[in-house]
Amino acid sequence: MTTGIGISIRIMIMALPLAVGWTIYTAQPTPGNFLLGYVFSVSVLVATGLRGESVQLRNAPRQLYNLVAYTLYLATEVLSAGVKVSRVILTPSLPINPGMSSVNTQDRSENELISAISAHGITITPGELVVDFEESDEGGVSMIVHSLNIGSSGQSLDDDQRKRLARIKGILGHV
Repeated sequence: MTTGIGISIRIMIMALPLAVGWTIYTAQPTPGNFLLGYVFSVSVLVATGLRGESVQLRNAPRQLYNLVAYTLYLATEVLSAGVKVSRVILTPSLPINPGMSSVNTQDRSENELISAISAHGITITPGELVVDFEESDEGGVSMIVHSLNIGSSGQSLDDDQRKRLARIKGILGHV
């Protein structure tokens, strides 16, 4: 059982990367802005009941590497998809074929945090949006994804999910 002090230390540690993310996101690398992000992060972690219980600090350097690699992967996916969606919007003659598909999270543990991060990775990509979760026929959880062009998204979503899952598990310390 975790003591109150253990939980407090855990919150303070978990708030650090969130505060760094806040500082980067706001593009104001000042000590005051970092402190503001840290206070917000601690507040959110306390308010949500510290839902980071599935994060395990087993190998911090490897987890940091996976975080950087995942962030770069997401950035390239967002940029690439943004260019494709812009081409479709600016060139009316290009066909679109919107539709829904089911993408298995491929996570045998059915961890809600992994499912949520996976859904975020898909939704942040222009032209794709996770609209729901459902129990998969073959077991596990599937995400229902709406795509601007279902023809080009179908198989790539499953392949991308494999890459995404490996990095997310690496970030969370699940090996």
